[in-house]
Amino acid sequence: MAKKVKAKKIDLLYQRLDEALQQGSKIHIETVNDSYTGTPVHLDPKFIEIVIFSSSRDDEGDEFHKRTAWLIRLSHISAIAYPTEAWSKERLEDLIEIEKLERD
Repeated sequence: MAKKVKAKKIDLLYQRLDEALQQGSKIHIETVNDSYTGTPVHLDPKFIEIVIFSSSRDDEGDEFHKRTAWLIRLSHISAIAYPTEAWSKERLEDLIEIEKLERD
């Protein structure tokens, strides 16, 4: 039974990572030892590859851009955060009002 639950968890994890890959969404991944925030560029049944872009300035004010890729084993991921949907304040208030009307 525990194996079935773990398989469903991995399937859901893979599904969410695939959605982020397809949409080009930035994600945040937590493992036991580290955390990573970046954009997925590759996903297979065992690994996800994310790219992290950063920039900095040196002492002379020149700006440097850096790209780092991380290959992370899916079985080591303990949590991910990904964007779902964003609403304006007005849209959120409308959704709450609709929900209240449906309950009445």
